[in-house]
Amino acid sequence: FRKTQHEMNDRKDRWITAQIVLFFLISECHTQQEWRVPDPPENVRSKADAESVTLWWEPPASINEILVRGYTISYGIGTPSRRVIIEGAYTNAFTVNGLKPNTTYVFALTAYNEAEGEDSEKVLLTATTKLPKKFDDRLFQLQTPSNVHAKAISPNAIEVRWTDPNVDFENDNSVEAASRKRIYVIQYGIHQSEKHERLTAQVRQAVLGGLQPGTEYEIAVKVVMPDGAESAWSIRELVRTPNKSPSPLWPKSFDERCHFEDPSICGFTSDENAPLIWMRSQAGANAYLPNSVLGTPGGHYMTLQSTSSPHENYGRLISKSFKFNNGSHLCISLWIYVKDESRGVMTIRLHKENDQKHALTVFFAQLNKLRKESWELLLLNVRAPDVPFQLSFEVRKIGNEHFWIAIDDIDILSGRCPKEAIAVSRGTASFSVRRPEELRTIRRANEYE
Repeated sequence: FRKTQHEMNDRKDRWITAQIVLFFLISECHTQQEWRVPDPPENVRSKADAESVTLWWEPPASINEILVRGYTISYGIGTPSRRVIIEGAYTNAFTVNGLKPNTTYVFALTAYNEAEGEDSEKVLLTATTKLPKKFDDRLFQLQTPSNVHAKAISPNAIEVRWTDPNVDFENDNSVEAASRKRIYVIQYGIHQSEKHERLTAQVRQAVLGGLQPGTEYEIAVKVVMPDGAESAWSIRELVRTPNKSPSPLWPKSFDERCHFEDPSICGFTSDENAPLIWMRSQAGANAYLPNSVLGTPGGHYMTLQSTSSPHENYGRLISKSFKFNNGSHLCISLWIYVKDESRGVMTIRLHKENDQKHALTVFFAQLNKLRKESWELLLLNVRAPDVPFQLSFEVRKIGNEHFWIAIDDIDILSGRCPKEAIAVSRGTASFSVRRPEELRTIRRANEYE
């Protein structure tokens, strides 16, 4: 009887233990519910190498209440367009390989389950891959621009020229080759002041406008290669602008520049008759907005984005009125940025003041043929009109496709563009005689009206 009683007590203890374990298992399953999507991961951080970025994170604080089945990582240049699904609630790291060196990527991390909506709110962050080790020495091997010469061409402008002692690339004037070419950064400001401006160029000369008369300026130049390597700054060049003279002693030249840094945007306006509105945006203000032409946040440019509405199909940016009295040609220079998967057409037209009906097309391109996710320089040679004129920059979507585009640093200068022109217009700006090929160009552009 004692043995039997002992066995009964032992079985009872095991039964109680099993019930307790079962209770905790049921409680755990009961408390981890899936009636809503999870909260986002926490404490997200990253580490970048030349061709990869590793992300770390911690599970949501509510993981014991709301079931987490895994995580998703979306990433891309400018927009997170590629997606990776990672299973396991307690997986807390992942490495994205095969990235481009010296490139800024946008990452979006979410937690997911099978509730309606599936994904949590996105945790957005950016990471810039490093320069490849094989390029490290080039930062020091690149020679600085030499023979920097600056001269005042008016009380408000200085012309700068220099020599690049580094080996030239092959001469390739295609649009796609534009973003592969080196750029030059010109830094200038009043001598011994702390405030400096920067200007970029793809040719070995530049005109600095909007300067103060009777003021000494210091100027330096450096070269930046397509892989991100850059030289040191050149030796500073000092030059003084002359005082204003009451008589026109200086040769008249046409020099209109707009970098959209002032809220007035140089008198440019978004056409009120167009359904889409051009907006002034700050470079790098969020993960969606690209950096400036210099590759840094800060500064401003104009952006236009399509919507899903079939009626909101185009936007048009119109310049103020210009009057040109000297010379027969103008060079129109501007930088453009087109995001991936953009579809549509971009048209630049020149027309008489307040007369868009008789505009001349000076540039026409499909967005899918332009380079994506990088700034690209356009140089357009046009014949100078002899009446006040305006420029319009129109982007139009095709069908149900969408687009996102930015433009910056619009310069209109007297004379022809340099030989290194990247995109040259088919037409010439003349309000009188038009050649047959020019009319065909305009007719093709107007098919989208």
